[in-house]
Amino acid sequence: MAFEPRIGVAILGGGKGVRFGGITPKPLVHVLGHPLIYYSLKLFSSFNIVSSIVITFPEEQIPLLEKALQPYGEDVRRKIVPGGKTRAMSSMNALETLKKSNPEIAIIHDAVRPCISSEEVSSLINSLTSADGAFLGIELTDTIWKMGNDSVKETIKRENLVRAFTPQAFHFPIIYDSLKKGIEEGFEGTDDASYVVKNGGKVVCVFSSNSNIKVTYPKDIETAEAILSGMPCA
Repeated sequence: MAFEPRIGVAILGGGKGVRFGGITPKPLVHVLGHPLIYYSLKLFSSFNIVSSIVITFPEEQIPLLEKALQPYGEDVRRKIVPGGKTRAMSSMNALETLKKSNPEIAIIHDAVRPCISSEEVSSLINSLTSADGAFLGIELTDTIWKMGNDSVKETIKRENLVRAFTPQAFHFPIIYDSLKKGIEEGFEGTDDASYVVKNGGKVVCVFSSNSNIKVTYPKDIETAEAILSGMPCA
């Protein structure tokens, strides 16, 4: 890796998982014998330049997370904090804790995206030499229709459109200030990068593979298993 800053990682696991169903928190659902969140933790823990890892989780479910992680041993870099009412608030809770380790870069990732690679993370970090923030993503290749009531109305040109994934990486002071300001102003961004862009920052897309799926529905578990079975992290 050409660019080796001090990094703090936030893994967000505070969602309710309404679309997934079931009583087990989605990040703790087992895939190939491990909870979903294990794969992200294992990957980020493998980077020596990661000084701190903070997981956000619903406060009442933190004991479940702690129990699920017991088989993997203690990690002095790892902390668990309650998630917030919104994604941005969860990110901010994590950043407040990460701030204590004085990171130069913050990486924010969804706990239910287990299929990322170290090469993708390295590319993401290196992209920050010329940008305030970056996210993994892919170009749109499908036809996109705009809906109206119960039927489709018009197609949307897909040129210059990308699907944004996580992890997303930022210079720490920039994402910290952007999130803080956005929350105070009542801005409701759909990802962390939107707060940096709203605050005038430059964010770039680092193209990755379709393998970086977000486990949203039960059927996504089978897809994740198929991908992970061919990856070293499994």
